[in-house]
Amino acid sequence: MNIATGTRLGRYEIRALIGAGGMGEVYRAHDSSLGRDVAIKVLPPEMSLNQDRLQRFEQEARATSVLNHPNILAIFDIGTFQGSPYVVSELLQGETLRERLIPGALPVRKAIEYAIQIARGLAAAHEKGIVHRDMKPENVFLTTDGHAKILDFGLAKLLDPSVPDEGSSQADTRRVSTQPGTVLGSAGYMSPEQVRGQPTDQRSDIFSFGAVLYEMVTGERAFRGESSVETMNAILKEEPPPLQVSERGIAPALELVITHCLEKKPQDRFQSARDLAFGLESITTQSGVYRTGTQQPQVARRRLWPVLAALTIAAAALGLAFYLGRKSAIAPLPTYKQLTFRPGSIYSARFTSDGKGIFFSATWNGSPIDIFSMRAESLNVQSLGMPNAEVLSISPTGEMAVLLNSKYLFHFVNQGTLARMPLTGGVAREMLENAQEADWGTDDKTLAVVRFDSVHTQLEYPIGKRLYQTLGYISNPRVSPKGDWIAFLDHPIHGDNRGSVMVVDASGQNQKKLTEEWAGEDGLAWSPGGDEIWFTATKAGEAQALYAVTLGGNQRTVLTTPIGVKLQDISRDGEVLLTGSHESTPMIGVAPNETKERDLSWLNRVRLSDLSQDGASFIFTESGQGSGANYSIYLRKTDGSPAVRLGEGYGLARSPDGKWVLSMLFNPPQIVLLPTGAGDAKRLERFAIEQYNPLGGSWLPDGKSIVFIGKEKDHALRTYVQDLAGGAPRPVTPEGITGFLLSPDGKLLIAQDRKGKKSLYPLAGGEARAISGLDDDYRVIRWGSEPDILYVYHSREVPLKIFRFNIASGQRELWKEITPADPAGRLGAVNVLLTPDGKGYVYAFSRHLNDLYLVKGLR
Repeated sequence: MNIATGTRLGRYEIRALIGAGGMGEVYRAHDSSLGRDVAIKVLPPEMSLNQDRLQRFEQEARATSVLNHPNILAIFDIGTFQGSPYVVSELLQGETLRERLIPGALPVRKAIEYAIQIARGLAAAHEKGIVHRDMKPENVFLTTDGHAKILDFGLAKLLDPSVPDEGSSQADTRRVSTQPGTVLGSAGYMSPEQVRGQPTDQRSDIFSFGAVLYEMVTGERAFRGESSVETMNAILKEEPPPLQVSERGIAPALELVITHCLEKKPQDRFQSARDLAFGLESITTQSGVYRTGTQQPQVARRRLWPVLAALTIAAAALGLAFYLGRKSAIAPLPTYKQLTFRPGSIYSARFTSDGKGIFFSATWNGSPIDIFSMRAESLNVQSLGMPNAEVLSISPTGEMAVLLNSKYLFHFVNQGTLARMPLTGGVAREMLENAQEADWGTDDKTLAVVRFDSVHTQLEYPIGKRLYQTLGYISNPRVSPKGDWIAFLDHPIHGDNRGSVMVVDASGQNQKKLTEEWAGEDGLAWSPGGDEIWFTATKAGEAQALYAVTLGGNQRTVLTTPIGVKLQDISRDGEVLLTGSHESTPMIGVAPNETKERDLSWLNRVRLSDLSQDGASFIFTESGQGSGANYSIYLRKTDGSPAVRLGEGYGLARSPDGKWVLSMLFNPPQIVLLPTGAGDAKRLERFAIEQYNPLGGSWLPDGKSIVFIGKEKDHALRTYVQDLAGGAPRPVTPEGITGFLLSPDGKLLIAQDRKGKKSLYPLAGGEARAISGLDDDYRVIRWGSEPDILYVYHSREVPLKIFRFNIASGQRELWKEITPADPAGRLGAVNVLLTPDGKGYVYAFSRHLNDLYLVKGLR
């Protein structure tokens, strides 16, 4: 078709032809409404006359548009031009996996990293009922920032669970014609059932994935013949050449994963892409996995095959149970009873040992957190009259573990003094300072506790015996019914609730990671029999749902809802306490030369990071539904015009010239410079940095260097400065001390320890100088236009009082008060940005409005 440069397709202006293939031509175009470059795939006119091609092209658009996952190409729009349909998608920078494989095999570590991402993308598609059916290196794109994205769902088939027998020639898939006997796919990567023209499901993609992974680690195709017919015959009857584990340094476990993917019979393969992804992730956590091992593949195979066989038997048993259940009766639906009705936030809720009583902690209408009690059969709620206290756990004998003088940290995690008290009331007996969470063991004598020791967060059981330690944070510790295991959520980044379900035994010698890393996790409890751990978590772009996992790692979905839910507790009779939440982030700002505040709210989970010098625009990060695993960065003007998505990542700061945004990616860890206008993203070399942290970052005044917070392996977080022209990052603070606010001349850095004590650190090196006159709860917004002036506020006070603070004298002067219109459900500190003269500002705060529910009948 060859559309000329400058041609407009609606709001899209064609800039250049990128490429062409069997399914259409791809152009680079500019979206004038949102100010971003996109890719447009157009079906040429002569191809649109072919009904089959047209139907398959439209199928690609429909299939991909329902998927929202960082490892799948994002579809933005669809339309027609001169009778030809087109699809608008994100514009990717990088190369296809096929192009990357031209020189030969990938390093094993890199191949596994990409394979995990591809498997996650397939899992997201399969869970939406979509099978790709054309997995091959040409349909995997490797971006310059280290992501793998699946392309071309043109052969995808939406599975219809209402079709009872897809093996019948009368089975109607409703979409592309895929009756038995029709061969679709690419020779060399098709599954045996595709070659035979038989019905396919998600296990066909798993076979094709295995062929792709084989090629990634060997540089050679798993199945190849002199012709397509011979290649397909090899798929049906032959095994791929051995992987030569010893010579290539391939882990035996990886060989087994690939072999398991390439089984000829679908029932012998991994049964889901999520299990496959988990298997690959398990390889990366094994000791010595990337060495040329001395363990022989046969030995490893003998050890792993029983596990794989057990998984297969378990899956078959589940399928049989489901079939028998359908034959006998339809399981009753769960019932829900709403227990609270006031506007506010519920932090925690626990059953009493008999399951009849409920104690919970909440804050209503902006009042301090308190502890309340009620009976499950009644809606009569009574306050215990304990302000700034949180219930943590209730013992079998009727004692309550509580957190006194609780101070909100993040994600419903508080810190304070652990105490114990009778349910009937009385004086609380203090036990431990700097505690965050706790859970009673099988009696009223031992507690599992999470506490902070100034650098690490650690799990202890009983108090004083450390079982687990992290530089991130630990939440929701729960002791098993038998007292032999402690389950918890492990969050690798302090303040970010992405994480995994972990267990450790009471001796501390055995620990297991039971799940992959979720984009967000809050809430965990053991099932009454102790055979499963139930938890609430969210993938990127979805509401938080309820899941269950066994100690063997078998995972299932228990409950999904349109709103996010958090698991609070499970009674011994199997009744469940859940909170359902409505989350929002109101954003309010004042534009230049204006005095009236304007509502600038956008999306539901937002963090402000940068306000321009003139107050005309600001940067924010969205981490809620639809944001992706690495979150999304937006630019918005304070005049109220629509926000523009700049790309993925956590936005830290804008460059002095306003042309770049310092962005942090979580998976894989990376710092990327995103253009605010035209241009390509720039990926910075990681060097020895193992993890970046979203606490903040900034640019030096000359725009040639940046400051960020990160950590090296086996070290704590600290602040680094990095020259953009090259060279390794240089630490400028001790371990455990972090900060990113630079003085206007770029010579001094404000940094603090995890308790909030603040000091000035010379960027060029030298002794730090403590900042006197600010207690730990004060937050620094920015430097003022005068060298000794800071704008600060107290993080726990409402209304919000902003002060001008003089570093030299330690004196504070009230400058402005900000009062959010509705305090109900407000969590944590208000996020405030100011211009240097203090005349323009933007602020935001997180609001969670929760209701408590009693749920019966969940299985």
